[in-house]
Amino acid sequence: MARFIAIHNVPGITEDDFRDKLNAVRKWRPDRRTTILKVYGDLENGRLVSECEAVEQSHFEDWINLVGWPAESIHRVDMVCQVGNFWKL
Repeated sequence: MARFIAIHNVPGITEDDFRDKLNAVRKWRPDRRTTILKVYGDLENGRLVSECEAVEQSHFEDWINLVGWPAESIHRVDMVCQVGNFWKL
């Protein structure tokens, strides 16, 4: 399964907005082929990064449209390093 990250610019987002939007969606698996892994927030600067595993980028885009945070850019991830461990995707 492919992994993607999206960069979002959401000026004026608050912690309540962030929590409410994600609690309202509650679909971290919008379908069998898509899993939203994490959403990172720099709320002070209105920047979000969301991470997803999906068969196709379009499946991730469907979730992005559902939460209403337009993606400034979407990137396919091909290499990860986490806590000193590397793996290719």
